[in-house]
Amino acid sequence: MPPPPELQELHAELSRARMTTVKAGGLVTAEIDGNGRLLDLSIDTTRLDPARLRLIEAGIVEAVNEAEDRSADLEARLYDRLFGDDQDFGERPDPASGERS
Repeated sequence: MPPPPELQELHAELSRARMTTVKAGGLVTAEIDGNGRLLDLSIDTTRLDPARLRLIEAGIVEAVNEAEDRSADLEARLYDRLFGDDQDFGERPDPASGERS
């Protein structure tokens, strides 16, 4: 059975959403969609110094994690807008857990 139109619209909105995060003093940029999928990751190589490699690696992890958190927050707000706070949907992920359906 296909999901209800409201849920299809919600998933489409999440797929179109884009969240971008810049970390490590502007060296690392990550972009994800509303489903938490990493779409783009860039490193500003014009400012790259080998001594800063660990900072860049840590910045990548931090940027991706923050972008995923923002995606989970958006997903929760859209579910709440569509279905209200008191609905129980077994497939709705818990944004705090970082898990995706």
